[in-house]
Amino acid sequence: MVRAKPEMRKAIDFMSVNLIRDDWPFREPFDVVFCRNVMIYFDAPTQRKVLERIHRVLKPGGMLFVGHAENFSESRDLFTLRGKTVYERR
Repeated sequence: MVRAKPEMRKAIDFMSVNLIRDDWPFREPFDVVFCRNVMIYFDAPTQRKVLERIHRVLKPGGMLFVGHAENFSESRDLFTLRGKTVYERR
């Protein structure tokens, strides 16, 4: 349940995507991805695959927002930590 101001609704699309599958329907790269408190349920190899997919759909310099319990220090080749829960696409 999310609400957005009417002037913002034109720029927002909500959709469900299976993070494990590689058939993501996105056509244009994103500036921002919110993936909070999801990756903690995946093992390390699955996290890496999902992070690689997120990396592909983010613009260079795009931001990935994750949960406080999530840490992707082993993916420094993909993302740079910019805040406690914010990573920037390399």
